[in-house]
Amino acid sequence: MAQEHHITIAKSARYFTLGKLNEHTKEVWLVLHGYAQLASDFSKPFSVLDNGSRFIVAPEGLNKFYAKGFGGKPAATWMTSEDREVEIADYLNYLNLLCASLQIPSHIKFIVLGFSQGVATASRFVHQSNLNVGAFIIYSGDLAAELVNPVSAKIKALPITYVTGTKDPLITPEKHQQVFDLMHQLNARVVTFEGGHEVKEEALLSLVD
Repeated sequence: MAQEHHITIAKSARYFTLGKLNEHTKEVWLVLHGYAQLASDFSKPFSVLDNGSRFIVAPEGLNKFYAKGFGGKPAATWMTSEDREVEIADYLNYLNLLCASLQIPSHIKFIVLGFSQGVATASRFVHQSNLNVGAFIIYSGDLAAELVNPVSAKIKALPITYVTGTKDPLITPEKHQQVFDLMHQLNARVVTFEGGHEVKEEALLSLVD
């Protein structure tokens, strides 16, 4: 029977930014894409938040694949169920190294947003991060299962906003109710928009009104 082994290797990770981190920056946003997306595409709607005082960082999942068969446009994912714990450890290490490299000044508000699959990724990052996270935005997704019962004390202590589309085909009415119950437990602000499983500019703008 084959024996499983792991080896740590160097790997390049890609991320995209909007705006600049300088003396005018008041907020840094770390925004994590969903399953089968690329950070370059995912970051586009966030341009509406680029007002000269925000620096937006969109990391890309370490794993890429062809979302439709054996060709076409590649996509990325944060993890799959295969080798799950190692995948999680790898992306947490990646996100921690990325944030450390940015050298975010302590006086700047640090906001974490996860979309779809990126919510579980973001929640794990927030749970273990030593950074002073100022707000957590949950957009059309779920917290990592292991952080719910009970809810991570670190997450529960944060200002949380939950964003959801009124016609999201990936969220059943039953699931909506479960999530709303959890958001009530977390004293979260709830933002809804007309639309499906998508990041919409008007929804993002409502977060900064």
